[in-house]
Amino acid sequence: MKFFRYSLIFLFSLLLFSCAESETDVVSASASTIFDFTDSENPPAQRLAVFLQVTNAVQRTESFSVFHAQTGYSWNVTKPEIFTGLNKSYAFSLNLNAPEGETIPTGEYAVTYYDAAGGDDEIKFSVNYKKELLSATAEKCRDFITNPTENIAIYDETGELLFMGKAKNNWKNNEAILKDYKLASTKRTCYVSPGNAVICLLPEEKLKSEN
Repeated sequence: MKFFRYSLIFLFSLLLFSCAESETDVVSASASTIFDFTDSENPPAQRLAVFLQVTNAVQRTESFSVFHAQTGYSWNVTKPEIFTGLNKSYAFSLNLNAPEGETIPTGEYAVTYYDAAGGDDEIKFSVNYKKELLSATAEKCRDFITNPTENIAIYDETGELLFMGKAKNNWKNNEAILKDYKLASTKRTCYVSPGNAVICLLPEEKLKSEN
């Protein structure tokens, strides 16, 4: 999970923008429906990641709640993770799961953000994805994402992210990757729709052969 957190933060930090205000203010709310494939045969696990860009001191973040009116599903994130970088501040959660046996619903969501000083703000976002992804295999998932970008994420043995982005032209095989990143251990291919609305994480691949 650690390596995925860094990957998604990187993607959102490129997408969102920053402002500067003293009062509690959520500039934007962005959500990704994540389809996580652990092997090549089975359909993916599914979860929702929500990022809030805030203009006040993000360290004052207390909690936020997410509500889907059509189904009544709600999530209360009591201890959001926070991230500050590239002149942006976020409160986020990467692990909003649907009730057991259900799926992440599409449509409009409402978010209420609370800070430690008693301030709050509200914002909305929408979730959309093709239902075929729920039963797709890793091999077929790309067919159900509109205009996807293919990224590669490279990690060391501890799960630390070493690289995230388009594969370099000279990476024709794993040996070429290891030449550039000697500490690399695994990689994952990621298909990302415009705006990060849908992210498909393909199964982890070993870069080094096991003797």
